[in-house]
Amino acid sequence: MPILIDGHNLIGQMHDLSLSDPLDEQKLVERLKRFAARANKRITVIFDPGRHTLPSLWTSTSQNQGVRIIFARAGEKADDIIRVRVSEERDKQGLQLVTSDAAVANFARACGIRNVTSSGEFIRAMELALRPVSGPEKPLPYKEYENWSDVFKEPPPPPSAPPPPPPKPKLSKSEKLKQQLARTRPLPSSQPESRPYESDGELKTNRKGKA
Repeated sequence: MPILIDGHNLIGQMHDLSLSDPLDEQKLVERLKRFAARANKRITVIFDPGRHTLPSLWTSTSQNQGVRIIFARAGEKADDIIRVRVSEERDKQGLQLVTSDAAVANFARACGIRNVTSSGEFIRAMELALRPVSGPEKPLPYKEYENWSDVFKEPPPPPSAPPPPPPKPKLSKSEKLKQQLARTRPLPSSQPESRPYESDGELKTNRKGKA
């Protein structure tokens, strides 16, 4: 879709360009060239009569890398040229007009131009299109990857816990009863009962009595 731009109207809306700058038209055209190449657009920009010295490569009408530049003649205005071009445009639905001049925008809509974009909207779209694109990261050499693997080694896994002991076999009721009885019974003494100590006299007396 070709784009028709009200040049000085667009410059007046840009925060980094000024109409008082002698090179304002040239700076805008340089930016429009980059935008035309990036967005694959055909652009025509129309300026009021040149107030400053034109670049040596420019004439009143010139083509500059995808951007057609038109300066109004003395006694004309850019708005007059835009009105003529809009009214004579055959493919009115395929033309985009960029201006914030309400009178020019209303005239274009009355002529059948549907795509009328304000200068502020076009500036935002152009800035977005000209935003630098970050390319893919360059892969690092294999040796550097190896060094990183040496520095950032993962810690060894913790030792595995010992397996749980096997479950005890289930006892029957009779076996459980035997174990309970074995716990409650007193253990038999393996030592013979000790006899009280007897003196010689007691031992003799006891022997006589038995005799």
